[in-house]
Amino acid sequence: MTWIAPLFALLGVLLGAGASAMNDQRRWRREERARSREQRAALYAEYLTALEDTGQELLTVVRTAPVHERPAAAQTAFTAYGLGAVRHRIHVLAPASVSDAADAVFRALRNSRGHVATADPGDGPAVESLKAEIGDLRDRLKSIMRHGIATMT
Repeated sequence: MTWIAPLFALLGVLLGAGASAMNDQRRWRREERARSREQRAALYAEYLTALEDTGQELLTVVRTAPVHERPAAAQTAFTAYGLGAVRHRIHVLAPASVSDAADAVFRALRNSRGHVATADPGDGPAVESLKAEIGDLRDRLKSIMRHGIATMT
């Protein structure tokens, strides 16, 4: 009967160690989800900022650059803020819905680069139409990003 007390002590130690390990694993998962959420939020903000800066730079080119300089200026404006590089990181870290929406905005902005290179600065309706199209795609992207971050588990 002297073996019952050590057996219960050993069982208590095993149960305590198991509970502690489970608690550590839960905490690690919770912290990992928080890190992942923060990483995605920072990446999304970086992409949206690069989109905005690129769009503004393209608008500046169409409004101010001389006609003969516009193709090179449009290309420089499109690549100046690293939009493509951030887009590749989105492909790696974000879900497909965000990646697809980010691609749609990127393609629309890339297509507008061609318009900027050849556009008449006085053609306000065409520029406004491009801005509206890109704005709608950007707003859809932001909505998908918000939903994705909010539902991360």
